[in-house]
Amino acid sequence: MKSFTFRDENGKFYFGWWIVLAAAIFCGLVYSGIVSVTGVFLMPVTQSLGLPVAGYSFYITIMSLTNIVTLLFISKYLNERNIKKIMIVAGILGIVSFIGFAMAKSLMWFYIFAIPQGFCFGAFTMTPCQILVSNWFGEKARGRAMSIFLAIMSIITVILMNALNYVILSYGWRTGYVILAVCVAICVLIAFKAVVWSPAQKGIKRVGDLDESEMAAMQQGEVSGIGFAAALKKPITWLAFISCTLAVIVSSSILQHGIATMVIGGISQTKATALISTMSLVMIVTGPIIGIICDKFRLSVAAAGTALFFALAVFGLAYTGTAAWGTPVFMIGYMFGVPAINIISPLMMSHMYGEKELGRLIGYVNVFVGIGGAIGATAVGVLYQTFGAYHIPWLIMTGVLVVVAIIRGICTSSKRKYTELKEQ
Repeated sequence: MKSFTFRDENGKFYFGWWIVLAAAIFCGLVYSGIVSVTGVFLMPVTQSLGLPVAGYSFYITIMSLTNIVTLLFISKYLNERNIKKIMIVAGILGIVSFIGFAMAKSLMWFYIFAIPQGFCFGAFTMTPCQILVSNWFGEKARGRAMSIFLAIMSIITVILMNALNYVILSYGWRTGYVILAVCVAICVLIAFKAVVWSPAQKGIKRVGDLDESEMAAMQQGEVSGIGFAAALKKPITWLAFISCTLAVIVSSSILQHGIATMVIGGISQTKATALISTMSLVMIVTGPIIGIICDKFRLSVAAAGTALFFALAVFGLAYTGTAAWGTPVFMIGYMFGVPAINIISPLMMSHMYGEKELGRLIGYVNVFVGIGGAIGATAVGVLYQTFGAYHIPWLIMTGVLVVVAIIRGICTSSKRKYTELKEQ
């Protein structure tokens, strides 16, 4: 079978592409509904209920910590027998969480319902969806299938963000949360029909698998690299993990506070939402550009460069509303800086330690990413209340990203590159 095709060996439309579409819908509506569109709600909710920004933002910390615990607990149960059941239960809890938010009368409502939302985030969105897409596409087609999945997800996110902004401004934030509950309900119904563990369950061959000669050649060579336990003994490993946490502290805080910063700076919420969503669309192109730089040039160029672009973005955000160049600098820096999160972070591990136990190392990367998500929004909320404006908090975050650039430049240097001849 061809390595990349839309049909199976029987000439029918390959079911794996329905998996890709379903995964994109789940993440576009549920993942984005939980984290990517939170900034649309911040000002309407806090002003309506008279809530402190830091206090409201803290629900994201509770949600993120629940997500980390969920991933640690369910990872061994995401298998052929259980994945659909787990996703459906998680989806139902997601519906409950958004209905709870819609009924909120105080901060405690958000804190309580952030717990089922965290379970939904971990057990229904990115992790199980990535597993399903990987199961349905072999090595020759998996990268393209993943890129299509993420591209469709980005488009859905943009539509959702702008639609929610219209709903909130026209009908109120409570209606916005009800809409998100309906979106999760639709995804649960799709999951009943679409979630299938692998092509074997459908009795068809997987698209993109290596042929017999390629498999034999691959099996002759032993995967090289430094073991997981040995890697954890190196201080540089923990420094790399910390850089992931620091980078996500900033990215998660932008998701929560970016739109609010623009609105305070004199930009309407509708325009601010449109600007943020436009960046999401453009990143469909800028992400692959960063990937090409990683492949064609030294990884250190992309690793330090993306962190510095991200720092430039946050520096621009600090001057949004007070300088004409603030918003354009933020947008350009953000589009080329965000790949520091989802592209550079895992590549650091393979650069330093090879392929031997890369999966376990990337698992640790995701844990530290989750820690950053738990800290970011609340940290900037506290800083905002302390200084009475977003200017100083974003300058502090700029400094954080400069530190990330330095750490990643060290981690991805030629001195740190793993080779079989230089196993440390």
